[in-house]
Amino acid sequence: MALTANREVDRYVDQELRSYQVAAAAHIYKGGFVGLAADGHARSLAAGDRCAGLAYEEADNTSGSDGDLAVRVFTLGDFGHPLAGAAISDIGRAVYAAADDTLTFDPSGNSFVGYVQDCVTANEIILRLTVTGPVRTAMITHHSADFTLTPGDSGTVHTNRGATGTVTAILPQSPPHGTEYKFVCMEDRELRLAPGAGGVYIKGARQADGKYVSITDIGDFIHLIADGNGDWVAVASIGGADADITVEA
Repeated sequence: MALTANREVDRYVDQELRSYQVAAAAHIYKGGFVGLAADGHARSLAAGDRCAGLAYEEADNTSGSDGDLAVRVFTLGDFGHPLAGAAISDIGRAVYAAADDTLTFDPSGNSFVGYVQDCVTANEIILRLTVTGPVRTAMITHHSADFTLTPGDSGTVHTNRGATGTVTAILPQSPPHGTEYKFVCMEDRELRLAPGAGGVYIKGARQADGKYVSITDIGDFIHLIADGNGDWVAVASIGGADADITVEA
């Protein structure tokens, strides 16, 4: 309904610190990366979580329920942090977290946290913390064997190049709304997408829970987006050959 009178709205001037409700039984340590569980509560980052930032303070909710405590986190800024293998040539490179204290350049199954702003010395970087997700990147991974995706892989592209048999992509259970992946068939082999307990919508029709969807011909592709209810919506273009999208009987 449109406004019919003036109103006041909250304005958040400070963009550096934000407060999040802490998950039940979670213990967040100052200086650790903070992740968000699927329900939005904060916890010590686990690989694949959406990164909320870097903990400004400790929050021990090990004996509490969801939301009993709140934790303040840095959502932007430059921070010194070890990163194995980092060198000055890595300035500008995307960085991921594998745990609340571990950075890596490997995006597979890990959580995007920012970019290399500078390299102080070998294996020690200045991280430009960025919690909004990688900008203008679409990491492509080729798979010749089954693989498992996490919400932290959202926005990535996956193919079956080099496969000699069926390859199955195992999708995360109940991922955050908007989690998305793209799949491209690059071999005349089945590339199978397994939704687990959820279902996949093909052209608006929801398939049965747990039934995989497959593409099989070179050039076929499918784009899956999580609807926030445990299911996936498929957007596909296969040159009009929709019969090439098959569903488990």
